Amino acid sequence: MRGDVQGVIGWQNLRDHEAPDHYNDWINDIFYGGVGAGWYWNEHLKTQVDVGAGTRGDTYRYQNIVVGGVSTFEPSRLRVQQTSFAVEQQYQFFRNQWFHPHVGGGIDVGHRSILEEYQPVTVFDNTSRTTRVVTPARTEKHEEFVARPFVATGFKAYMTRRAFFSSDARVMFKSGLDEVLFRFGFGVDF
Repeated sequence: MRGDVQGVIGWQNLRDHEAPDHYNDWINDIFYGGVGAGWYWNEHLKTQVDVGAGTRGDTYRYQNIVVGGVSTFEPSRLRVQQTSFAVEQQYQFFRNQWFHPHVGGGIDVGHRSILEEYQPVTVFDNTSRTTRVVTPARTEKHEEFVARPFVATGFKAYMTRRAFFSSDARVMFKSGLDEVLFRFGFGVDF
């Protein structure tokens, strides 16, 4: 066999590096799907190319601000969706076995669509005993491309001579830990 193809599903976890509150700066509710193809250079070295996308992940943010000497906060809802393209070089252990663990590393290029919906910022005026809006609701949208190195580990377990089940975990880095992706799939050798 010289190559393989596979379809995967998984769980994607993205880090929100700009979160004002670092209590929880991860977006964890993302379902991932993708396809990939690999080419074996020899019994142990394989180049893997993958494309995939995650569902939209949501998280809530709030930032403490001071308006006219009064402390208040600015709440917002952050929505992130990412598509990606990855190239990985793997080293596969064992030879002619039903179970092959592997380790690898590569580069992942992602396109992120980011939408942040800000709620109105209000303060309570003690003099007039009323609440007033100091900043109206607004929405900010932007897109970004991110290229990150990653390391991976996983396995390939054969069900027949050509059909296999695979699983792996990837950890991507950008100014520290940026993404963790767990994938499970089925494929076939050709």
